Order: sequence, then C-alpha cells, then structure tokens
Amino acid sequence: MKKITIALAALFLATNAYMQTSIPKAQTLYIYNFSRLIEWPANYRTGNFIIGVLGSSEMAAELETFTKGKKVGAQNIQVVRYKEPSEIQNCHIIFIGFARTKQMAQILPVLNGKSTLIISEKSGALNEGSAINFVVSADKLKYEINADNASKYGIKFSAKLQEMSASPMML
Repeated sequence: MKKITIALAALFLATNAYMQTSIPKAQTLYIYNFSRLIEWPANYRTGNFIIGVLGSSEMAAELETFTKGKKVGAQNIQVVRYKEPSEIQNCHIIFIGFARTKQMAQILPVLNGKSTLIISEKSGALNEGSAINFVVSADKLKYEINADNASKYGIKFSAKLQEMSASPMML
C-alpha cells in the first residue's frame, strides 16, 4: 500500500511539472504510471516490459525518450512500434493512436489470450474494447477506464488507478 501511495504522490508531482506540456508528453507520464499501478499476471513479470504503439510516431518517440533507463519493477522498458495490427506481439501495454482506433475489430483478435492493457485516445473507444481511454476536455487531459475490458485480458486495476481517473491533468 505504501508503494502505491508513493507512486501516486510521484504521479501528481510529475503532473505539476508537465502542466504546460504537449498531449503526448502528458500521456506518456500517465502510461508510465499506469504500468506501475496495475497487477500484472505472474508470467508478465519477467523479461522486458513491452509498451507497443500503433499509429502514433510522436507518442512512440515520447515514450522512448521518457522511459529510457526506466524500469517497471525489475523489468527494463522497451517501446515497440507497430505499423499494422497483425504485427502486434506479446506486449504489456498497447497504445492505439486516434486514427487507428477504427481498426479495433482487427486488433482485439490479435490480443486474444494475451494480458495486454489497451490504451486509446478516441471518444467511445471504451465501447470498442479499450481498457483506458484518454480524453481532452477544456484543456485538461483525463482518462476513463473500463475495468471489465481489462479483466477480459487478465489485468487488474489498483483502486488508486480507478480513483485517479477523476483527476484531470491541466495542459
């Protein structure tokens, strides 16, 4: 519990530092902290921690820069760029860029049987299968969650992650 509280405090301190930043930078900060506030299945706690990106080279670049040298637990973070849904391999997190959300029907079967957290950034994406969706409203970045979609892939959100979804980040 203490680790979650410390991670939550670090998130809010870092959030203040990023208040006047671009959306991809803010999303990167959130994604990094999501990785630490999720209970991953045992077989996903070894090897590299893979964050996949489909359809947003700017987001991939931000993630590569921000996560360089960082870890999730004992796992080194590796960012992998995917050009097509069929290329998606075993990853912990997959970020689906705005324009690629329309391919959710092709993405979901590729992830079937894998414990992958699906993060998107398009209104309505939670209804299409995403577990976390970024929304920008009145110059504030927030995220909405669908715990049922996450549980389909064997992922459990911490209570703190669910509580934080109501706290937007100023842009």
